[in-house]
Amino acid sequence: MRLRRSLSVLVGAALIAGPVLAQAIPGVPPRPTQPPQPDRPRGGGGGIGNVGLTISLGKKKKKPAQSALLQPELQMRDADIPDFVPGQLLFFIKGDAAAALRSARAGGVEVIDTSNLSEVGLTMVTAQIKAGDTVAAAVNRLKVQEGVETAQPNHVFQVLGSNSREKGMALHGIKLGGKSRVSGSIVMIDGVVDVGHAALKGAPLTQILYGSAKAPSAHGTAIAEILSGTGDFTGVASGARLVSLAAFSPVGETGWQSQSRWLAQAMNDALKLRPNVVNLSFGARLDDWVLSLMLHAMDANGVCVVAAAGNGAGKPVLFPARLPSVVAVTAVDGQKRAYSYASRGPEIDVAAWGVAMNAAVPGGRRAVSGTSFATAVVAGAALRMQGCSTSRNPAAARSLFSQFASDLGAKGADPVYGAGLLQLSAKKKK
Repeated sequence: MRLRRSLSVLVGAALIAGPVLAQAIPGVPPRPTQPPQPDRPRGGGGGIGNVGLTISLGKKKKKPAQSALLQPELQMRDADIPDFVPGQLLFFIKGDAAAALRSARAGGVEVIDTSNLSEVGLTMVTAQIKAGDTVAAAVNRLKVQEGVETAQPNHVFQVLGSNSREKGMALHGIKLGGKSRVSGSIVMIDGVVDVGHAALKGAPLTQILYGSAKAPSAHGTAIAEILSGTGDFTGVASGARLVSLAAFSPVGETGWQSQSRWLAQAMNDALKLRPNVVNLSFGARLDDWVLSLMLHAMDANGVCVVAAAGNGAGKPVLFPARLPSVVAVTAVDGQKRAYSYASRGPEIDVAAWGVAMNAAVPGGRRAVSGTSFATAVVAGAALRMQGCSTSRNPAAARSLFSQFASDLGAKGADPVYGAGLLQLSAKKKK
């Protein structure tokens, strides 16, 4: 198979304040990639299409009626997907492309491409096994090759997914609009955001695409608006810089999937950015070595990471939410009742509103439900906490999430609600 070497997108701290830059790895031919989408201009036009919300241009804005939700509710449930890409694996070296080829030959696999994970000092190699081989056998062979740090399958990940935004946020002691704007930066790794949506008009938003992600997604657009919405439905972190690292592509009508190889590249760029908070509204059944490494590095560098527990209808909490360095979020409705499809387990940290939310999607608006959307509420709220904003102390922030949560369900922490409902204005538990 022809060797294809990947382009490493170089995004440093400058991205927080300006446009996206791209730079190839020295000495490595670039592979075709989707170009980064520039910052949205401040102000300007941008309608919402032929369906969805209609905004009055008069002096007094009217809140959109429930009838504005013309599309059926997007209710996220975990799909039964394969755990890894058939016939593919990843291995990691500290050498260059020539070393990768030598390791591949010795391990009996064919290189598809390489990616420079500069923030953890590794080169990631995507490889294809040969006919008659198995991924497990090839992984074991590569692990013992000289110069190979480790090897793993190329795991598959999926996004996890009254309608008044103000009432929903009031459950958490959060006031929207007015002087409630926050500063700082958030990275979201999700599907492609419809950056032209009127609900994001003027939002400080930058986007980079990975893999085959192209078309705007309902999931990514909804997450972006919950975080940074500027229209009638104000984002929880309105005013903060939002960077969308879009690594998920559509599968079927309501599913979006990604792979370890694309997520590792996105997380490497997230590490370069050093944002205050990272929102991960996706998950998989199996642990992933390289993504765990990236997430450990984020925690060590003062980045608060928030992830969705999953929508497995009582099944265990998914990776990466179950990692100790990640805030695992479950969803409740407006009456503080657990989302019926939410995953459960002792790893859950906190619950947040994430059921029947009126959210932006390409072409209009839609009711959405799932732990994904509750995760965006917690990620946005994290920017209002000192541990994630000024002091850069994720461990302290995780402790506060538990200390100030409003207990739900069984007394104390439980596998359904964790410590309870996220609260920013409650008194510390006794």
